[in-house]
Amino acid sequence: MASPSTRGAAIDLKSVSKHYGSFIALDKVSLRIEPGEFMTLLGPSGSGKTTTLNVIAGFTEVSSGSLDVGGKSVIGVPAHKRNIGVVFQHYALFPHMTVSRNVAYPLTLRGIANPDREARVRKALDMVKMADFGHRFPSELSGGQQQRVALARAIVFDPPLLLM
Repeated sequence: MASPSTRGAAIDLKSVSKHYGSFIALDKVSLRIEPGEFMTLLGPSGSGKTTTLNVIAGFTEVSSGSLDVGGKSVIGVPAHKRNIGVVFQHYALFPHMTVSRNVAYPLTLRGIANPDREARVRKALDMVKMADFGHRFPSELSGGQQQRVALARAIVFDPPLLLM
């Protein structure tokens, strides 16, 4: 995986709004995040933090405004085609898959074959200090361990952008 200073994609939101009927979840949000920059969205419940992340990830479509990732508009691009790593709030690990298979899942979807897939899984699990847990199932892990597996799954395909 590339070093953080040499990789990444800029995120550019310009006047992004999201309405659910008459409820305004986002009201003309403008934000630019540079490649390699670490950004935290902080605010009270209901202030639009999760909606902003969901819009960037592609889980929620904007009502108006523009959204570019890496200099390209992603409006209308489905989440699975945005090449964005996501660590969900509740981890969303597949309970019927081992840790290794959970981490390998994004690579399988992208058609990455063995032995490259296995090497990438090993490296991602090493990065989160979970290399010895590949054979276990999520139910056999603590909450913190599950969180690290979710992080490994989000970084295993070397995304230019990681949302947490």
